[in-house]
Amino acid sequence: MGDRYDRRAFAPQVEMLLRRPGIGHNGGPPFDMSWEAWTWRRAVAKAWKAPKPEVAMLRLAKAERLGITYRELTAVILDTGSHLSTAILPLGLVARLRRAGAGLQAEPRPEMAAKIARFGGRLFLLADPLLHGVQDDAARAAMAAELNRALDGKVAAIGIAEAAPAGRRDPRAGAVLKLLRDHGVPKQEAFFVGTGFADVALAEAATLPLFKWAHEWFGGAPGVPST
Repeated sequence: MGDRYDRRAFAPQVEMLLRRPGIGHNGGPPFDMSWEAWTWRRAVAKAWKAPKPEVAMLRLAKAERLGITYRELTAVILDTGSHLSTAILPLGLVARLRRAGAGLQAEPRPEMAAKIARFGGRLFLLADPLLHGVQDDAARAAMAAELNRALDGKVAAIGIAEAAPAGRRDPRAGAVLKLLRDHGVPKQEAFFVGTGFADVALAEAATLPLFKWAHEWFGGAPGVPST
């Protein structure tokens, strides 16, 4: 019947993924003895060499405050040279919204409120105009103030996606970058917490250094390396 997959669109390891392993195969990557593979493995080992204990403990404490793992935090430091400080979440993930007169009333979701209470960084929320309507700055500020009464002032600001600029695939990416820019946060210091592949695509379109699944946020083991 032929191969239904166009291998050219996949990673180089696609042959291993699509081929049925033989008896005794453990499903690992191919044993590459090339010079390029050797230098890559050596560079990776050097980059991930365990730091001094005091550095590792500081990173571990920060990762715990942000709700991510030690390895995720360290990967961003190695990749960008920046330290994460800010989380961006969809507004609908954090709060239930209902109409109240001409505006919206926001009620925090209990399961997310518990996670946000543990968060030790800056928190931004992103509203979707298709779901929440086009809210002006004053309406979003009032919504943030209402949420902060229940979330101990954790919400720094609420942004909203505008019409998609020409050539941009995700109209929310510009809103994410504008939200960070307006509050003086470099995008290298922000990560996105979401629930679906649309959120993954948004984080990639905004070129944020990390995406975290909401069900894993404050749910995984930090995993500090041994020294």
